[in-house]
Amino acid sequence: MAALTDVLPTAVAKVPHPVFVLSYEQKNITSDITPYVRSVTYTDYLSGQSDELEVELEDADGRWVRRWYPGKGDTLSLKIGYEAAPLLPCGAFEIDEIEFAQPPATVSIRGLATGIKKSVRTRESRPFENTTLAAIAQRIAKRNKLTLTGKIRDIRIDRVTQYQERDVEFLTRLAREYGYAFKIVGRKLVFTELADLRDGGTVATLKATDLISIRMRDKIKDVYEEAKGKYHDPKTKKLVVYGMKGDQVTEVGQTTTSAKKQSGQSTSSDTLKLSSRGSKAAVQAKTQAALEAANLQQTAGDLTVPGNPKLVAGTTFELADCGKLSGKYLVESARHRLDRGGGYVTELEVKRVALPVTSGASGTTTKKKSGKTLNVYGVQSSGQVGVVGTSQASTKK
Repeated sequence: MAALTDVLPTAVAKVPHPVFVLSYEQKNITSDITPYVRSVTYTDYLSGQSDELEVELEDADGRWVRRWYPGKGDTLSLKIGYEAAPLLPCGAFEIDEIEFAQPPATVSIRGLATGIKKSVRTRESRPFENTTLAAIAQRIAKRNKLTLTGKIRDIRIDRVTQYQERDVEFLTRLAREYGYAFKIVGRKLVFTELADLRDGGTVATLKATDLISIRMRDKIKDVYEEAKGKYHDPKTKKLVVYGMKGDQVTEVGQTTTSAKKQSGQSTSSDTLKLSSRGSKAAVQAKTQAALEAANLQQTAGDLTVPGNPKLVAGTTFELADCGKLSGKYLVESARHRLDRGGGYVTELEVKRVALPVTSGASGTTTKKKSGKTLNVYGVQSSGQVGVVGTSQASTKK
């Protein structure tokens, strides 16, 4: 027996211990609240929604319905992760809803990310003329006493109207139309170009063996091969069609904008047609954003993995060893849940933004063909305009 124990390993791998830090009105209440906590859930959204916090607690002795009753509008802040490792700062949340239930006696405290004040939620109607996307965002930020952050391209907008929309809804619509993600974080109004997120470095590589569960959809309907953006020019009274020529946006009549699929191999060969008013840059930006948004729906789904504080909305990761589903994915929402019985898990809503790079290849490759060929320009997997393929020289001029 002694000889056997001599060769057995004496060290046991340490299992990471999930932890959270919860503060109420800037006071750390973690130790006081831990005995009652059933679960803590933080949901992080990329755009269009406020981040959310939910804390579910036991209330067998009725303290939460009496002397510990939380105040609506009070502030909670959360950090979550693993012991002896950097924690994910989830931000501050304003208590928005309190729910009681029994049996068993429980209370759920739900909060929305702070910064979503009454002025932001008030419905407004107002026109914006001869301005830019950045100027509109800055005006709304100033009106709501928020600080605008993020880089916004100089996109001229002739006219856009806020039709009985809340400022949050209006900015979400504008951001989506021009290829941006928008959200309010604390006292900041944050704009992020989706192309920058897609092109950013990955934070993790996940293999099939790393997943708790996976559910993906790969479709061809509403996945477009090309896009055409057109509008009626009020000065010339003509219908103008914008497309790509080289790396410039030009009037191309009925010529369409070709784009290489970012998220999959196949398209429906349909053309996405848009009618818009505005400057050349505005129409180009809206056409490109609409094409990319539609085609990002091709390969999308949900993943559940062991808790990973690095996976938050707006990050990208590589999915490997999953056959045709492998590739680079963008996280659109991340739900971090720490449960008393189930440990720490992260649930992701994702969309594929690029196919895996095969060995010996670097991104997009093209084959040489005999005779004259025509370079086809469009949106590459990096989000930039460039050569995405070739065709025979029977071009239409």
